[in-house]
Amino acid sequence: MPRLLSKPSLVGLMLWVLLPLPGQAEGPAFPSRVTDRAAPSLPLGQLARKAGYIFAGTVTEAVSGPVPDRDHVASMRVTFHVDRGIRGVRTGQMLVIHEWAGRWEFGERYQTGEHVLLFLYPPSKLGLTSTVGGAQGRLNIDAEEQVILDRPLNDNSSPQAAESHGKARISQREFERFILRGADE
Repeated sequence: MPRLLSKPSLVGLMLWVLLPLPGQAEGPAFPSRVTDRAAPSLPLGQLARKAGYIFAGTVTEAVSGPVPDRDHVASMRVTFHVDRGIRGVRTGQMLVIHEWAGRWEFGERYQTGEHVLLFLYPPSKLGLTSTVGGAQGRLNIDAEEQVILDRPLNDNSSPQAAESHGKARISQREFERFILRGADE
């Protein structure tokens, strides 16, 4: 029985699957950043500038489903209620996004009822999106409606963030002002 892939071809295929999607290259670390434990961090302003959608929202549904008019693209369909629209969406809107199904196999998942603040790329030609900067572009929101950061924003223009259990918490309104100010710089 003939072999379909040689070892070099198989290694190349594995690397292709594991590398970030185009447009998700990580930049150098700078001050004023939200941190990601697994990758170099991007400045907050760069996250904001690259994002097509920035919002705080609640996950209302997360299911497997093809991108409309593209049955050949395996994706996860995630629906959000936009609790606070910052860019590209309106407060109160229901937003449906499609993410490449492979990302879900590596642990990036949404749970119904989860409150998050997201920086999302504009949809690609295939109708897919993902968070800017990987995990950096996805922040949790606690029961008091505070954005949870791995550490305080750390430049002179940053708002004050309360620290609790090694995490920084900041109001959505203050975080939004900081995002918009950073995107203009």
